[in-house]
Amino acid sequence: MTTAAVSRDLRLPVWVVVWLTISAIIQTYDACYVLLGPLSHAGGPLAGLWPGHVFYSSFDHRYAGFDAFGSAQSWANLVEVVFIVWALVAARRWSGVVVALVVSTATFWKTVIYFLVEASSGLEMTRQSLERGDLAGFLAVAILPNLFWIVLPGAVVVTLGRQVWRVGRTAVLHADAGDAAASASEGQEPRGT
Repeated sequence: MTTAAVSRDLRLPVWVVVWLTISAIIQTYDACYVLLGPLSHAGGPLAGLWPGHVFYSSFDHRYAGFDAFGSAQSWANLVEVVFIVWALVAARRWSGVVVALVVSTATFWKTVIYFLVEASSGLEMTRQSLERGDLAGFLAVAILPNLFWIVLPGAVVVTLGRQVWRVGRTAVLHADAGDAAASASEGQEPRGT
């Protein structure tokens, strides 16, 4: 592997930086909506700051009022944002790649768990949109946007996972080559004086 390729693997790709920046903003905005409820929810004095969330809450009732899982997820979002900021500050260093890989893995699995909780509850929080016959709204509002939180973090995990693997493989190859060179030099006679 060339030196340029290795140095490229030691920093975050531009598209990952863009995604993490957008993700941090959205996760902060989303967590504030949930954690400031009922002030931020429909009818609350701050609801005007979250018109999209108020609309979304008509499809996903986890966002319509207090829900322990939704609240816990919002606190997790804020923790993720701290690590995203850390990764962005270190975007040109190896530590940024590793932290971004870890936080993207967390985002991916947190969203998968969100879907699994909903599916395991018999669609407790989203079923009402299906019961009123709004399948298109259910798919377009409750499902599709949330899939981005699986697909994009999944793509980041694959991309950064490959980078980590390449850098690790290169480090092992260099270490093996150094060991071989050291072994070869030990077996040689010192040059005469």
